[in-house]
Amino acid sequence: MSYHIDSPSIPQTVNPSWEAVYSIEIRENNEKLVPLSLAENHFLVRPAYFYAGITKALPECYARDEIRKKLLKANGLLPKGLRLIILDSWRSKETQTALFNECVAALIKVHPDKDEKTINKMASEFVATPSLDPAHPSPHATGGAVDLTIATTEGEPLFFGAAFDYPGAVSNTRYFEERLERGDTLTDIELVSMNNRRLLYDVMTRAGFVNYHGEWWHFEYGTQRWAYTKKEDHALYGPKIITLNSFAAFVPSFNAGITTLVSAGG
Repeated sequence: MSYHIDSPSIPQTVNPSWEAVYSIEIRENNEKLVPLSLAENHFLVRPAYFYAGITKALPECYARDEIRKKLLKANGLLPKGLRLIILDSWRSKETQTALFNECVAALIKVHPDKDEKTINKMASEFVATPSLDPAHPSPHATGGAVDLTIATTEGEPLFFGAAFDYPGAVSNTRYFEERLERGDTLTDIELVSMNNRRLLYDVMTRAGFVNYHGEWWHFEYGTQRWAYTKKEDHALYGPKIITLNSFAAFVPSFNAGITTLVSAGG
């Protein structure tokens, strides 16, 4: 299904190296992490890694409060009958490590001739190297990155030409744009996929996010990649840690860079 309504083509963008991204200074603004599912009347939250049983994945998607506000704006830009589906946002280092290792294992099967250094570099194109380094955090560890898709309000997902987290060239945001630029003829389903990507890219960038070129579903705000892309002199978000207890309410502990979820009842 396509809801293309004159969304512009996805422009070519600078695709910086991790070295360039991590060269950006971080000035942590101590913005709180919030649960995104509380806005369920606007967009839906479906924590993909929790449902997949990935190590330490949470049954909620947490993000910085400004991310929540910008998601509400992006959702409001969608045509009537569509809404955003949030698949992932903040990640623990344990979850990031598990995902990175899964990607490495998959790449080894496809490229058994490659050495460890090459495989790890290839993996880092799809999953950021796990890090809570205050100067070089994984984007999802900051609470400033979000993975998402679009579905109808009746529950039918839009088709984007590559599944969420598929580690291949077809997942590149401009994959279909580049094929058109080469003179290729796209099939009807490929045109649908391209138009749906254009729609997602359009509403998210208009809301203030930047896209990671290798993943049509991945967008950031306040991170080092965002600052680099927007030519800001510093990023807003460093790494955050969540301690989870049941029946939780938020008590932020900004001095430690930790948001603690503590018991709210007896």
